[in-house]
Amino acid sequence: MTSSYYLDVLGKGIKKCQIPLKEKGINSIRMFRYARGMKPLDQAAPESPLFTTNTGRAYSPSYLSQYLTKIIQESELPFLNHRSSLIGPHTFRHAFAIISHLNGVDLYQIMRSLGHSQVQTTLIYLEKIFEKERHAIHSWKPEIFGEYI
Repeated sequence: MTSSYYLDVLGKGIKKCQIPLKEKGINSIRMFRYARGMKPLDQAAPESPLFTTNTGRAYSPSYLSQYLTKIIQESELPFLNHRSSLIGPHTFRHAFAIISHLNGVDLYQIMRSLGHSQVQTTLIYLEKIFEKERHAIHSWKPEIFGEYI
């Protein structure tokens, strides 16, 4: 099933791409805009910011990145105690790659979705999950180890 909502964004190197959005994401954007007193998406000018501060100015990418990282850290979610690094926006790209892989999405489709020009970059994103999947225990046969464990 394809999305009927797409967001035009500028990525690294001012590379233009379209990001598909699920209905839940669109509804969150609608609620945010409503809470800020902004025009609904279908009435807003195409060049207007998607999100604004409470003073009506567009957020800068660096501010949003820092703010997101700070809010996640302040959430004190239990799993954060087991992480050696902070969670920021780039973490979500890695999560997207991993979740896509676990859902059986082809490596090259993940690569294209992330906007990578080389498959090696995507493989870096997936290395931790590949390492877990390659663990020897996954090759054990119950009939062989059954009497020992």
